[in-house]
Amino acid sequence: MMIDLHDRIQGCFIGKNVGGTLGMPFEGSVLRPGINFYSPVPEHPAANDDLDLQLVWLRLLEQERESITFEKMAQAFFKDIDCHWDEYGVALRNLADGVAPGLSGIHNNYFTCGLGGAIRSEIWAAVFAGKIRTAAYYAMLDSSIDHTGDGVYGEVFNAAVESAILSGADLSDALKIGKAMLPADSQLKKLYEDLDAQWAETGDFEALYDLIMQKYKSHNFTDVVMNGGFTYSALLAGNGDFEKTILLAVNCAQDADCTAATAGAIIGSLIGAKAIPARWKNAVNDRITVGSYIKSDGLPQRVTELVDRVLILQKHFSNVPDLPEINGVCQLQKYEDFSENRQFAVNNKSFTAADMRLPLSQLDLPEGKELQITMRITLPENVQAANLLVASRGLFVVKINGEMAALKGDQSLPLPAPHRVLGGRIIPLPLYTGKREFDLDITVYPTVPIPDVYVNVYDWNNRHIKTGYKLIEQ
Repeated sequence: MMIDLHDRIQGCFIGKNVGGTLGMPFEGSVLRPGINFYSPVPEHPAANDDLDLQLVWLRLLEQERESITFEKMAQAFFKDIDCHWDEYGVALRNLADGVAPGLSGIHNNYFTCGLGGAIRSEIWAAVFAGKIRTAAYYAMLDSSIDHTGDGVYGEVFNAAVESAILSGADLSDALKIGKAMLPADSQLKKLYEDLDAQWAETGDFEALYDLIMQKYKSHNFTDVVMNGGFTYSALLAGNGDFEKTILLAVNCAQDADCTAATAGAIIGSLIGAKAIPARWKNAVNDRITVGSYIKSDGLPQRVTELVDRVLILQKHFSNVPDLPEINGVCQLQKYEDFSENRQFAVNNKSFTAADMRLPLSQLDLPEGKELQITMRITLPENVQAANLLVASRGLFVVKINGEMAALKGDQSLPLPAPHRVLGGRIIPLPLYTGKREFDLDITVYPTVPIPDVYVNVYDWNNRHIKTGYKLIEQ
């Protein structure tokens, strides 16, 4: 079978653009939208980290070719990305502090299994079309900058599937190739196997959706396992139909732009750009909208330009011998984490925390009692604005310098992200007073089992502010 690689790669990135734009208005929704076309119909494609982050890798590949390394990737991530949502912000803070690439995706990272890596797979799949294990290798490096575990496996899987399809594999075989790279202890692998069995038994998409929500649901709408399941289910039930597949994905809600974008990229790779219905392509009109958080120069403004530049790289790498690969299943490098030794006290007893998580659940503390957490935080002198995040499953009250600052009155699960905090509060610190040192008093009301508490400081752009944490002097 003759493969029109240009048409397929163009289909991949058009599908990515279409799906991301389709899903953007519903990103983070827990309510299934039930749409059958863009809602609203866009005037141009949405700026979306699903696509524009990959343009950083395009520029790095053009500059470095086979000299690209994990360290150079981390440097480009740090230099050219000013996006501090969730795991991106954690990795950027870690890299700024000199934490090594790889450990940068682990230390102080609540979002190790976020979807931010899995959405960056297409550049590797397209540049290494047909070199499936090399595409997977670079996808592993990419996502390891800001993830570990299934947060990495998600991108490895997607890159392998897409690279296989671009070299002529059908969808069923490509999915098998991707799954074969996942280790046995991967939750994604277990989920995909569960979905395969359910699909074989019922052939019902809603049964797949119910299985995901019953066994793999997360309170974090960017969870890679839950959302990976939505995309996988859409691929099973979509039967190679572009429109059906992206609509099944987006109508699962949650991280709807990401699930639809990946589904669109995979089916676009399978059928090619010419076979994508015009009504979907016309709305994005070949344009790429790049977010202001991308600092690279020389980026493509149109999908056709992106495809031409990718094909130059693909042709180059097709003649490069001995490229690195993942052999067998993906095995992640082991890293030894370190402690920041954040000092705090609970009921006048001193402890230290390795990072933003105060591990109350692991300490010798009395159940059924109020727990009074105290600490003194010190901010750098040059900080002009700062927000304190406190999050926990428990009910709590926060006082700053003895003054009431916040109250949480339910047991919602914590999600310690300043721009979308769940189970917590964001408290602007009164820097206008000239103070850079604040005494915190967090009272956690009786909660069983004892919950952990997350404490961290950010600016208004979600950047982690390097803060000192020590005991309050008595």
